[in-house]
Amino acid sequence: MSTAFDAIKPGQTLTCTVTAEPRTEDDRQTIARLMRQDPAVKKRLKGAQKFRLDNLVVRSRGKRPWAVRRRVAKVARVERGATWTMPWLPNLAGDLRSVEQYIEFKAG
Repeated sequence: MSTAFDAIKPGQTLTCTVTAEPRTEDDRQTIARLMRQDPAVKKRLKGAQKFRLDNLVVRSRGKRPWAVRRRVAKVARVERGATWTMPWLPNLAGDLRSVEQYIEFKAG
């Protein structure tokens, strides 16, 4: 069985665009996970992580140190028209195949 993923070589850049809102939360999370493969998104998440660690507030709770942790930034937002680029890896084929009705992708 030949699929559209067979023509793509590992390491090649994919450009993906969300064409429709996902119907289920599982599909939304899968697309968000794929969006986090984008190097620009990875860089922003890493910077936000460093910022949260640098500004960590430690309070006393029960006479023990208690870190007050901030929520993680939602950098990858799954919305119609959102576009990202990522390197193609064969282990991503299952994720892309499960949400291909919601996204459009092209190699190059």
